[in-house]
Amino acid sequence: MEKKSSTKKSFCKSFGDYCREYSKVTGIHGVQYIGEKRTYFEKIWWLIVFIIALSSCVYAILEVYYKWIRSPVIVTFATQETPIYTIPFPAVTICPESKTNQSLYNHTNIVRKILEKKSLTEDEQNTLNYISLICNGGPHLNVAKGKFIDENIYEVLAKVQFTSPLSFCKYMGKLVACDEIFEPIITDDGICYSFNVLDKSDLFRDIVISNSNFHNANRTHNDWTIETGYAEHLDKHTYPRRALFSGLANGLSINFKSTIEDIDASCKTGLQGFKVLLHLPSRLPLLSQGYFRVPDNEVVIAGVTPYMITTSSTLKNYDVAKRNCYFSYEKELHFFKIYTVRNCKVECLTNFTLYYCGCVGFYMPRENGTRICGVEKQRCMLHAADKLHILNLPNFSDLKNKTKKHKFHGNFTACDCLPMCADLSYNVELSQSKWNWLPAYRAQITNNTNTIDPSSMSLSKLTIFFKTADFIYSERNELYGPLDFLANFGGLLGLFTGFSLLSMLEIVYFLTIRLYFNVKLYGHWSGNDN
Repeated sequence: MEKKSSTKKSFCKSFGDYCREYSKVTGIHGVQYIGEKRTYFEKIWWLIVFIIALSSCVYAILEVYYKWIRSPVIVTFATQETPIYTIPFPAVTICPESKTNQSLYNHTNIVRKILEKKSLTEDEQNTLNYISLICNGGPHLNVAKGKFIDENIYEVLAKVQFTSPLSFCKYMGKLVACDEIFEPIITDDGICYSFNVLDKSDLFRDIVISNSNFHNANRTHNDWTIETGYAEHLDKHTYPRRALFSGLANGLSINFKSTIEDIDASCKTGLQGFKVLLHLPSRLPLLSQGYFRVPDNEVVIAGVTPYMITTSSTLKNYDVAKRNCYFSYEKELHFFKIYTVRNCKVECLTNFTLYYCGCVGFYMPRENGTRICGVEKQRCMLHAADKLHILNLPNFSDLKNKTKKHKFHGNFTACDCLPMCADLSYNVELSQSKWNWLPAYRAQITNNTNTIDPSSMSLSKLTIFFKTADFIYSERNELYGPLDFLANFGGLLGLFTGFSLLSMLEIVYFLTIRLYFNVKLYGHWSGNDN
């Protein structure tokens, strides 16, 4: 028993001497005081101080780690400005409030017939069924019929539409024919006119049914992408069009003309003028997503400031949920060739509307065999949009389970429409004033000029331009790279304890190499007793 006790004491003494030897040479703060042959009070005091410092260090490191886990991506401004000719001029979609030529279809007369309980002719009834889809609420909705409509809606809308209201166009300081740069397009507001929008062959996949009379930009090659921009070898004649300079003289200027006789007070409840939407050329324009208005007999000036965000290539290795955005190759849409948040949401709404109502809106992308919703399905479409918005709320689990049983293109239980890692939008600042154009118009015409009476029409003007020649874009970067996190981790350890990489190697050395060579040199793992 005494031999065992002596051996145990010998081991404890050797272990204490070995730890004391380590404490003399280590660079970790405070440890050398614990290993000195001093009073127990001093040793305990330094031990408490060391534990507090180490605990504080661990707490600070965990806070940095959790911050990195919660938000690994940070958005910063670029260090230099970017010229505006590296991005396209915004696509401009213009929708007149007056939807029909009154000599071809007078919606007010139809409403009066309904109120007076007069019967409608077959042609009037058919046209009403189509026009009711783009008019605001009124008594005509109680008479319009049909859960579903056919392809004739596009021909009927084009037939009763009055001629283009765009009478004067100027771009980059040069006069251009309006019908050369504006193309008719189908939107949720009926027939509109778009400038600088991508051709339907560049926007939609081949499975999408499209009318040959709409959405034709006559440019079947897209020279610009959101991630790579324009190629350096391209000249100024590119598509989508770009503005080489800023200022009013280098923007897009449009004059709108409308006549008093084409004003329909019942379809749009008396609203007159034009709706204008600025958007990305690769985005499908929908006026329900927001617009600004150009009233009759007013001049509106829209100063555009681009807002662009890019993403560092170092984030490609991050999980999508962490960086909260998609690169162009990561997300494919069923109807659209190009992923944008709006295109994704339009596709998601289309799929959910098809599931919920059995049809889609006339302005939505669709495949062959998909039915178009008529007037009697409009309420269902509104309910579908509302339910889609609240589908992911926790109180609607029953609806979630129900939708999961239905197969369709995409996942409408969670649209998964994350922002693009590289995105571009246009912020607009508006100013407007009354336009007393009539005296100037009369001063420029001769007595024998065969023209419309100026008092029977209205003119409006819209000018869109870039406010500055350069802009600063934002960039998503990783909050901590591997070296940044290591430096932060090591900095906290060094601040609280003086710990460094060499300190770690010292510990490894004392636990391995030194033990081995102590045995070889002195015959015992604790080394020389002296």
